[in-house]
Amino acid sequence: MNLMQGTVNGWQQISPQKLAPMLFLAALALGEALWIHAHPLVFSGTEPVFWTTLILLSISWAYGYSGRSLALSEMSFYAALWIVTALIGAMLTYIFATLNLPLLDAQFTRLDQALGFNWLAFYGFVQQHPLLRAVLTLAYFSGLLQVFFSIIYLSHCARNDRNEELWWSSSIALMLTALLSGLLPAGGTLFFHSVGLENAVHLPHFMALREGSLNEFAFGDLKGIVTFPSYHTTIALLLIHAYRQLRLFRWVLALNILMLISTPINGGHYLVDMLGSGVVTVFSIYLTRRVQYFLQR
Repeated sequence: MNLMQGTVNGWQQISPQKLAPMLFLAALALGEALWIHAHPLVFSGTEPVFWTTLILLSISWAYGYSGRSLALSEMSFYAALWIVTALIGAMLTYIFATLNLPLLDAQFTRLDQALGFNWLAFYGFVQQHPLLRAVLTLAYFSGLLQVFFSIIYLSHCARNDRNEELWWSSSIALMLTALLSGLLPAGGTLFFHSVGLENAVHLPHFMALREGSLNEFAFGDLKGIVTFPSYHTTIALLLIHAYRQLRLFRWVLALNILMLISTPINGGHYLVDMLGSGVVTVFSIYLTRRVQYFLQR
């Protein structure tokens, strides 16, 4: 799908499928800016994101307008969207963490136990098998690489509908995840059980935001501070969904099953975090289909 769509009075018209994501992100950015202006919270070092996004959008426009490479135009456009979405989403999780609502780790632990899931036993089992731990760690940290590989692969296959679907569903899910993480906060299993705390890199920022003891954060130092629901789970499910009926589906399915298995350990998540993410994922896919239907009318 080209970034440009026809002309109006001699001017190039941006297609609704491309304009809508930019307006969506602009609205979110404006809302965040207004909130940050009224509260003592500062995010620095975001300039590289601005310039990188501008360059990528320029490449997308140039190659789409000239028709030289629609695939490269798509890759550049969705890469720009994902970069901006990551920044806005990360900032949103930090904003909602300042609500400082009571932590729900004890309740989540009891729910896990009621479901028959013993996190400490699972953690101990994985720690006793170094090869399994290494495989799960690689799978857990493959999410970002999978996203950018998907941008390239889906553009190359001319499946721009899947690029659009993956971005919309992931973005909607990220906003819902940020909101729920503020309303239902938790420190995570590593925090609650006091094990592997050297891997709980989110805790300093998470606790500082709740206490109000730190209010300035550099973009390059932002952490994934969300426990409930698990965004890693959501990304794994959405990647599987995006590759349905495509050649690489089996490989993507296998890798993301490993990511799902790794999430309680490497992400310090409760089982209920993952179940909550399943609900968020289904709802995000539904909303995405409604958005796509509206934009194609």
